[in-house]
Amino acid sequence: MRKIALGIVAVAAFASTPALAGTATGTVQVSLNVSSSCSVTAQPLDFGTTNSFAVAIETSSATTVKCTPLAPYSVFVSYGANASGTQRQLASATSTALVKYDVYSDASRTTAWTPTVGTTGVGDGTEKAATLYGRIPVQTAVAAGDYKDTVTVTVSY
Repeated sequence: MRKIALGIVAVAAFASTPALAGTATGTVQVSLNVSSSCSVTAQPLDFGTTNSFAVAIETSSATTVKCTPLAPYSVFVSYGANASGTQRQLASATSTALVKYDVYSDASRTTAWTPTVGTTGVGDGTEKAATLYGRIPVQTAVAAGDYKDTVTVTVSY
């Protein structure tokens, strides 16, 4: 008897549910904003060790720029912390001695990087070479010691 009563209750509950009259639809806007961004990775520009400035000393820094796809960018290099006007200089840690040097954007060292003269490109999401080519020109000898400077690589995008 109990099974019959439960069956009648289930049929009554189903019968009392109103029939569906139709359907309705709506839309949802879906969006995403991908902003442009760039990053710089640079290795030291190390001129090594010397005891003579009778010939130019050259080296390079493996520097890369990575920007989001289709982001146009420009790369600039500051004159450094020890510059005198536009002349980059390595400064001695123990004296007032200075060693002149420069940084170029090409291996032939004909186009100097500056805070206003740089190189341009368009990002594709991969690292692009922006190598810094350094040169210490022939100059007067200086006292022994460690000489350093810091330049800033800026990517505008």
